[in-house]
Amino acid sequence: MNRPDASGHAADAAAVQRLSAVVSGARPPGLYRWLSRAHPAAVRRELATVGWDLHCLDGTRIRDTAGLFDACADSLQFPAYFGNNWDALQDCLSDLSWLPDRGRVLLWDRYGVLAASDPQAWSIARDVFETAAQERVAAGALPLYTLVRGEGPTDVPVL
Repeated sequence: MNRPDASGHAADAAAVQRLSAVVSGARPPGLYRWLSRAHPAAVRRELATVGWDLHCLDGTRIRDTAGLFDACADSLQFPAYFGNNWDALQDCLSDLSWLPDRGRVLLWDRYGVLAASDPQAWSIARDVFETAAQERVAAGALPLYTLVRGEGPTDVPVL
């Protein structure tokens, strides 16, 4: 049941519950399928209440490697030195030091567009996002979760 929150917006109770697994650390940082249809603005508000940031990727724009690199660079404000290749993407996702020091959720809507149009790029992207999250943990950095949603490969664990 959706109820208005303090700002008068409908809150998705299931989305809040699933986000608690992220912000509490109950699930390790990584790449997950997120079955919620919560609006990104509601997700952003929920994360902001606990000092986290949301970054969104519009999968309709991500049909190939270049589209993924551009979307990530835009959403996460990659520095000018970002090299537009897989190693550079992993390095930037592992670092993020140019952004405020907060936990981060990258919400990738319609991730299946890339998986359908370029399965090899999807496979590499999946590994890069997962590895970057693990590297951040190993470095003691605040967590990065990538949540993918919409139709797409189902071999990604569900949050």
